Amino acid sequence: MKLKRRDLVWIVPSGIAATFFGWFGWRTVKIQFLKTQVSREPHWQRAERVKVGVVDEFDQPWSFRYLDYPLKRGRLPVVVLRLPQPVPGGLSVNGMHYAGWSRICTHQGCTIDYVRNLEAGAILYNYRADHPFFGCRCHFGAFDPLEAGKAVFGPPRFPLPRLLLEGENGELYIAGYETPLRPIESYRPLKTVGGKRA
Repeated sequence: MKLKRRDLVWIVPSGIAATFFGWFGWRTVKIQFLKTQVSREPHWQRAERVKVGVVDEFDQPWSFRYLDYPLKRGRLPVVVLRLPQPVPGGLSVNGMHYAGWSRICTHQGCTIDYVRNLEAGAILYNYRADHPFFGCRCHFGAFDPLEAGKAVFGPPRFPLPRLLLEGENGELYIAGYETPLRPIESYRPLKTVGGKRA
């Protein structure tokens, strides 16, 4: 069968539409179903020990505190929460459960917010939850603190890196972070030469 020029009037738009819907379908599957699971045993990088505050300041579940954690490359915005239940990588002290995360979205590096007002969260982040969550306003990603910071909605695929928390004499400290510290650190393991990073 010989194609005529007028046949291109429907072949080209049909090809473009099929390509678009194929791409859109794959992106939807990737965003909704191919999220990276949270490791039950985080790989910690010990770093400077920084005081978060007194345990009593976190007087009830979902109490939180924003901080800046010092890194060699600058300061990392972080959040520490008291949770109603333990999560992998968290800290439990006297029956109370704490966890901390980087506030840098693993999608494209925007700063995430801790969303306690669920109705506002549903409107602002297009994500409805039955408990507080972390939301990224740049691309409407959501992360669940009860799933140890797993990405649960939107474009982010990787969970938020967790913080190494320690308790001592009724005080909470950050003593390091989970590696890789996405998106700041490379997604690939760093090579070592003679015991030193290359």
